[in-house]
Amino acid sequence: MHAVRVALRIPEDRLHPMHAFVCESPTVDREVILERDARGELTTLLLYVDGDREEYEAAIADVPAVEEWTTESTDRGDGFHVYVRTRLRERERRYREALDRESVLVVPPVELRPDRTVRQTMTGHAAELSAAVEALPADVDVEVLRTGTYRRVARPAVTELQREALRAAFDVGYYDLPRSADLATVADALDCSTSAASDRLRRAERRLVAGVLGERR
Repeated sequence: MHAVRVALRIPEDRLHPMHAFVCESPTVDREVILERDARGELTTLLLYVDGDREEYEAAIADVPAVEEWTTESTDRGDGFHVYVRTRLRERERRYREALDRESVLVVPPVELRPDRTVRQTMTGHAAELSAAVEALPADVDVEVLRTGTYRRVARPAVTELQREALRAAFDVGYYDLPRSADLATVADALDCSTSAASDRLRRAERRLVAGVLGERR
């Protein structure tokens, strides 16, 4: 069994509306596909979203292709799950046709990041994996992150945006003793609002503290 992990960079004007929302929103870090069932006319997805639940709900309610959705909190308290039933656009159909091959398995989770990339791992015969990647739409930029035997990708302690916020806060002196910078300074370094900077830091700090204490909440 061969495995390949790829980052697929989608052109801005081709993004799914909810991926575009993740890219634009200062309060949503990422959207992760945990499970997918595409056997019928509607595709059913179970998602994990790291970010503001109310803003996400307002955005998904405006997507015409989404027929049904509901959100539920997680036991960790740092994100939420989304159950979605949606119609695929022509572009998503082409994407699915490229990857849905007899000997190729897309292994969840599939991560939709705010840098317009979709990161996923595929396993199967090497020749079929290469054919699947080559069959993707020509305007999708494919970066191969890793090849070889399959390895489960561990969930990072914090998201990329949360790590960026922690780094900015540390660099400007927000964590100095005594503190030499305030949230406004961190927000300036991140080029976002003060509330967005505060939200990212609080989510990151909660995850790190929960990890140290061995807690799930």
